[in-house]
Amino acid sequence: MKEPKRVFRITSRHNPRLKYLKQFHQRKHREREGRFLVEGVRVVEEALAADFEVEVIVFTAEALRDPRTAALVTAASGRGIAVWEVEPALLQELTATETPQGVVALVYKAGTTVDEVLATRTGVPLVLVVDGIQDPGNLGTIIRTADACAVTGVALLRDSVDLYHPRVVRATAGSVFHLPIAEQVDPAELVSGLKRRGFQVLAGDPNGDRSLYDCDFAGPTAVAVGHETRGVGPELRDAVDNLVFIPMPGRAESLNVGVATALLVYEAVRQRAKSSLC
Repeated sequence: MKEPKRVFRITSRHNPRLKYLKQFHQRKHREREGRFLVEGVRVVEEALAADFEVEVIVFTAEALRDPRTAALVTAASGRGIAVWEVEPALLQELTATETPQGVVALVYKAGTTVDEVLATRTGVPLVLVVDGIQDPGNLGTIIRTADACAVTGVALLRDSVDLYHPRVVRATAGSVFHLPIAEQVDPAELVSGLKRRGFQVLAGDPNGDRSLYDCDFAGPTAVAVGHETRGVGPELRDAVDNLVFIPMPGRAESLNVGVATALLVYEAVRQRAKSSLC
């Protein structure tokens, strides 16, 4: 059993520990060090519950007045995780929100591979492929939807927004810790793995050749969604079995990519739930 960690108090913005944490605002530093910042009691709880390795938890004295936060810090200390208390103004420098909850953690990335994403754990696999999404809020929403639909895993192709951008992590509401998610995936490697395992590949496209409601999701399926304006890239487009459109009887020209993803994936969930009852 690990020795409980004593609280280390930071009172100056020039403290090297604080400067160390602030570096993780930069993507290049997150990628080099293989760690990222998360904020908020619930999200830190999810990281600990999912057995992600947590290096340090930072909190304010005011946050400890909340019994849930106090229990979180005590549990982390008991597991041998470093616990640092800071002034509220210093914690603000670590967060991406105007009114932080008073808790931030530095967490190690999972380092998930493409093979781990495609591996079937239970049932028929359903994989979500994200190609070039740029808005952090959109990506976070997509991952949260994937979690709600119990997809097998998520593959983020190169040129997508950083999975560990603070706004992405916050928008997932903890779902980033529930799913196998591979980042910086090479399209050719992904397509090879999908074809080798017998997946059909469907890509969302407003100008597609098949309606969502004419697709059969009974077998192993990869659903691909692309850049907010350009859609999926040419490497992936050349490999898809069908470009799928969502019928829109109204006057809007398109849907937000997060909404479109939810409709695509939930149609697979609906079909599979219906077939299981037959």
